[in-house]
Amino acid sequence: MFGDSFQLDAAVGRMKRIMMVLAGVGCVGLAAAKGMDWGAGFLLGALISLASFHWTHRFVMAIGPGGEAKPKTWKSVLLGGRYLIIAAVVYAIISSFGLNILAALCGLLIAAVAALLEILYEFIHGT
Repeated sequence: MFGDSFQLDAAVGRMKRIMMVLAGVGCVGLAAAKGMDWGAGFLLGALISLASFHWTHRFVMAIGPGGEAKPKTWKSVLLGGRYLIIAAVVYAIISSFGLNILAALCGLLIAAVAALLEILYEFIHGT
């Protein structure tokens, strides 16, 4: 499917590192600029985004060519319903601890930003 030069594992590793850097920089930056509730909210969203990316990647690799086995039905349902689960967890945490919901929503976007940065990296370096 991909050309011989494309390394999927390397790209996924870069994306995870980009997401961790974005989570750290965003958390510290928002905490310094807007307060701890903003920084903690962003970190919460970023961690959920990173976990969702990791689980989605594992699911896709399991069902793709060369995958170990077909995922169990409950894993498919859990993966499909993860946004409802994420929304419930985020609402509970934000309500309990008073974190900023806008910051959490921004943190949820780090996977998309990491994907865009990886696309730019591939355009430039063409690995």
